[in-house]
Amino acid sequence: MSPSKQRRQMVRGCKARTFSGLTSPKRVIMIKRFLYPYLFLFIVLAACGNQDKDNNAQNIYPYSQEMPLRVGNSWTYKVTRYEGFNSDDMMTVSSTMTDSVSHFETNGDFLVATIQSVRSAEVLVDLLGNYPVTNSLQPATTKIYWLIVDGNRVLRQDDKLNLSDLQSRVLVEFVFPINLDSQWSISNAKDAPLNQKVTKAGSITVPAGTFTGCFYLEGDIGGMTFDEWICPGIGVVWYNAEHHGTPFGNRQELVSYNVK
Repeated sequence: MSPSKQRRQMVRGCKARTFSGLTSPKRVIMIKRFLYPYLFLFIVLAACGNQDKDNNAQNIYPYSQEMPLRVGNSWTYKVTRYEGFNSDDMMTVSSTMTDSVSHFETNGDFLVATIQSVRSAEVLVDLLGNYPVTNSLQPATTKIYWLIVDGNRVLRQDDKLNLSDLQSRVLVEFVFPINLDSQWSISNAKDAPLNQKVTKAGSITVPAGTFTGCFYLEGDIGGMTFDEWICPGIGVVWYNAEHHGTPFGNRQELVSYNVK
């Protein structure tokens, strides 16, 4: 046998012995028994780290009585949406939406709550005229958005969290504390006009119950009007958006909630 052929066989033999030794049943069991306790400890420590972040954010969040953002809090809404060509050719559909706080942490100078929003597939409620329903019903979706606490303001950012750009694609949800003199701009752009204001205080009844001490907000931007009731210790219990021209909009009513 030539020396080169002997070397090739020796190399193949070493690889085979190495592979065989690493994957033998006894060796695999030994490795698992050695690694599993450390893997479990790593998972526990990671969970504790996340919990510490959540607890720290919750402890320094000053507006939990206005808008509770504790991890595990959830709100389920009945959503009624309509769209059409005109008042004679339009459809109305219904779905449910559950928003849950999945994470709440400090991030630089901000507190950031991650919200998971799960919406069911739409079902047809009413149809007028010849509006094409087939391509208009929306399927079930799950998406993520973020509520960013910046001082006394709560901002909303969709699609992607980007704390370095809070001027574009960011909406100002609330400015706390809310009272009858409150007003702010829905847009977070510099010098944006004031187009959201509190117009009254009172009670509101929705499927989840009757809530008192609530504030009614009215907003107007981009040809749309936005109205909502926010109740201390609960959050948004009723919301309505309507377009000024071609008919489309949606209404959300709180059906149930879990707030700690």
